[in-house]
Amino acid sequence: QALTACCLPKLPPVVMRGLSALFLASARAQIDPATVVEIGKEIYQAIKDNQPVIDTAVDWAGAVPKGVTNWTQLENWKGPVQSDSYYIEFKNGIGMKLTKFAWRFVWKYGGDMNGVGKYVTQAGVDIDTAYAYLSEHLNVEVQSLKPVNYGTSAAPVGGVDIQVSVSSHGLFEKTTKVCTMT
Repeated sequence: QALTACCLPKLPPVVMRGLSALFLASARAQIDPATVVEIGKEIYQAIKDNQPVIDTAVDWAGAVPKGVTNWTQLENWKGPVQSDSYYIEFKNGIGMKLTKFAWRFVWKYGGDMNGVGKYVTQAGVDIDTAYAYLSEHLNVEVQSLKPVNYGTSAAPVGGVDIQVSVSSHGLFEKTTKVCTMT
């Protein structure tokens, strides 16, 4: 957890600056670029009862070096980029559309720690369409799976799978379909 001014003892400003520099040097010394860990949210709702509830400021995941607590500690980020559009649609027995969810996967990539590694952050979804017929309910949950080092210890490449679970239900049955992006 980040050290904030409210947690520091009340010392003269000169001493505070010294403590802050000491804390930052100590934190950097414990960063391990070869070990990839997850930051952000592991699970969050994108749609709840037919309404978008996603907050892209906090609803995302990342794969960064162990010891990094905020993706802004890394540099040289590229993006954001987005995938093609995906959708999951539910229809009844006569072909009538009951619910539909369309989205794009989004992420930033290529962040490094002093030139070492390539990592990913702000991975999640961007909603294109959320539709539900009057009697139907649409819910969408986004989950990040365990982060992976696709590279080597010397040249790590962090990655995280994002899984979208789309549930549709009316009066009689509930159906869920899942899509995962690696």
